[in-house]
Amino acid sequence: MRRSWSVLMAVCMSWLAVGCGTPANSLSQATAASGRHAPHPLVFQNLTGAMNEGQDPRWDPKAAPTGVYDDVTVVTASGRQEVLSVRDAPLLFAAYWCPHCQRTLQLLTSIESRLKQKPILVNVGYPPGTTLQTAARIAREESQVLHLAPFQEVFILNPDAGDRYAPLGYPTLAFYRAGRDWTLYGEHRASIWEKALSESTSKAYNGSEES
Repeated sequence: MRRSWSVLMAVCMSWLAVGCGTPANSLSQATAASGRHAPHPLVFQNLTGAMNEGQDPRWDPKAAPTGVYDDVTVVTASGRQEVLSVRDAPLLFAAYWCPHCQRTLQLLTSIESRLKQKPILVNVGYPPGTTLQTAARIAREESQVLHLAPFQEVFILNPDAGDRYAPLGYPTLAFYRAGRDWTLYGEHRASIWEKALSESTSKAYNGSEES
């Protein structure tokens, strides 16, 4: 059993070494590099020390395809289905096995008091067959281990969610600004996250479900 676990983790880390937040030259390369189709074990691991290439200092949001982030069907930890839109709140798509996501959540926690808007954390990146109970348990473990702020959290269990909502990889922030939808991809400095969440003109989210 121990040997099998070691082999599985070696496979996972080899995928991660390519980068769940590493830019690629094309969409197909980015999808392959994201690690989202690797056999990630359904346990939370603190990977904040892995793949740390630093934080991007650039303000480089990209215009999002029309309509992709206007009707995002999610489920809450209690099993209630909701439909979210960046017109209502910024959406941060992150995977539990992504070091870039883990560090970004820690960074956002550290500057929480300076954020004009807090994004809704949309947990994605699950292997086929993952149950909501398992996904919620992993999210609780991640929050406890990393000492995260109480972000509004929801889930998309469909394994293809990353391909649709985070095509370049994780983390991906979707937000509404200047009359259209934008995305900000990868690790960034605190000032960049502050700028994105300050310039977002999304309405305040009115959901009452806690994570």
